Amino acid sequence: MNFHHLSNNDLAARFGDLAQKERQITSQVLAYIAEMDRRKLYAEKGYSSLFDFLVRDYGYSPGAAMRRVDGARLLRELPDVKEKIESGTLTLSQANQIQRAAREMKKTERTLSTEEKHELILKIEHASQKETEKIIAEKLNLPVQPIQKETLHRDASVTLTVTFSAEQIEMLEQVRNMASHTVDGQSWNELFVYLAKKELARRTNSKSKNAAIVKKRNPLPAKIRKTLLNTTTRCQYKNHNGEPCNSSRYLQIDHIQSISRGGGNEIQNLQVLCGTHNRYKYAIER
Repeated sequence: MNFHHLSNNDLAARFGDLAQKERQITSQVLAYIAEMDRRKLYAEKGYSSLFDFLVRDYGYSPGAAMRRVDGARLLRELPDVKEKIESGTLTLSQANQIQRAAREMKKTERTLSTEEKHELILKIEHASQKETEKIIAEKLNLPVQPIQKETLHRDASVTLTVTFSAEQIEMLEQVRNMASHTVDGQSWNELFVYLAKKELARRTNSKSKNAAIVKKRNPLPAKIRKTLLNTTTRCQYKNHNGEPCNSSRYLQIDHIQSISRGGGNEIQNLQVLCGTHNRYKYAIER
């Protein structure tokens, strides 16, 4: 498909139409799955579960199948879920989180009633995944189950699954934000490797290695950087309609006129941008 003839506004508008149609189709898929579940069609087809039926007969991945099973069963219990999925106020992931919470409660011999599920949906509408997890955990008083798991892969890489307390993750988020000008991508993987290299360099007293890790992208004095980030806590980027980004994550100091083009470190030539808009600015200037 050739997109070159589309303006940015047209591209965004057409994608918006497709996203709306995708949500409508998703709600219809859930309605079909709910009816197949009601009829126990999977048993007639020789499968032991609806989940197995979706994975083996329709090619869904295990994760996608589970989200749709949970969404369909929540829709059967609460029909207004269909409208919320179509409007985008509720996502499949959120429906999955509610149903998973209900299963966790059953293990402790508690039951999540239909009324409680409806109340949860009203509280998590428009919420992010993290916010949804927090709301559900607080509302249902779910116990924290720490996880520490290592999964080895054939190329000798390792996937680590660990649980951090609220205080620990807040501290790590602060470090990630402070290192946003140094660590590209802001992935946890890159952050932990960055911190590990810093600690190794500190312990071996290797100034050359430490200097290679902590690259300074411009000669901006630390005092000015600290003052700007303390006084400006939101991204100052504005779109073509003059609407500000206002993100408070991964903030960086940007030279309005870059040093390579003669810009200096004067306050009037500095602005605070999130990592995304800092990279975007220089991408469109090339």
